[in-house]
Amino acid sequence: MSPTTWPPASRALLAQGGAFLATLLLVRLSPIALAPLAWLAVDSVLAAALGRRLGLASWWMPLNLLLPWMLQGASLLQLPGGIYLGGFLILVLVFGGGLLIQVPLYHSNREAWRALEARIPLEARRFVDLGCGLGGPLAHLARTRPELELVGIEASPLTCLAAWLRCLPHPRVKVRLGSLWSMHLAGFDVVHAFLSPAPMARLWEKVRAEMEPGSLFLSHTFAVPGHPEDWTHPLPGREGACLRGWVIRSKG
Repeated sequence: MSPTTWPPASRALLAQGGAFLATLLLVRLSPIALAPLAWLAVDSVLAAALGRRLGLASWWMPLNLLLPWMLQGASLLQLPGGIYLGGFLILVLVFGGGLLIQVPLYHSNREAWRALEARIPLEARRFVDLGCGLGGPLAHLARTRPELELVGIEASPLTCLAAWLRCLPHPRVKVRLGSLWSMHLAGFDVVHAFLSPAPMARLWEKVRAEMEPGSLFLSHTFAVPGHPEDWTHPLPGREGACLRGWVIRSKG
């Protein structure tokens, strides 16, 4: 199996390891004596470049650039080894689920919540947020659309816990820990996702296979390749931000 098909976190580790070995080789072979910080810069640039070569999304680049500097800083501070393990576990609990499906933790703003609320048909009764993050849209809809039965699913444990606590005052909201791929979409009038470009083609296949005709699929910002949306609702803030909507006309 090609490394470009590995999970993103595995490719990032491969990029870091490859860059480190390449930098060691350059240190031994280079006729020019560079300062240690210069070699550290070479290492970080190589890690970022190798990560892109392995097909990592552009938002991985600053992570690959910064990691060697962070490790060097931690070693200079002589921090206890347990801090590294603790930090790694926290990252896994907060971001782990998203890393497996190439989805960073995005936060939508109140303007996006209000746009979402306005685009949900008045006759809708069941709504699901795939990758609900910290639960902002769910909590907003629970306050403004009390007739809706709201479900959120989130793969990262600590993020899911935060969403569950945020929505705890609203009994019509159910927040579940798990992969969005395990959520069956039949019976939901509206499906919402704020993910990344990477899973959109596969998600569209799931939407078409499971959602009923007449239901509505909404995506914050990210398009479905080859399938133009029925409408877009521009959003303030980030350039290109918008709410995209598809009315499901047939299954399969």
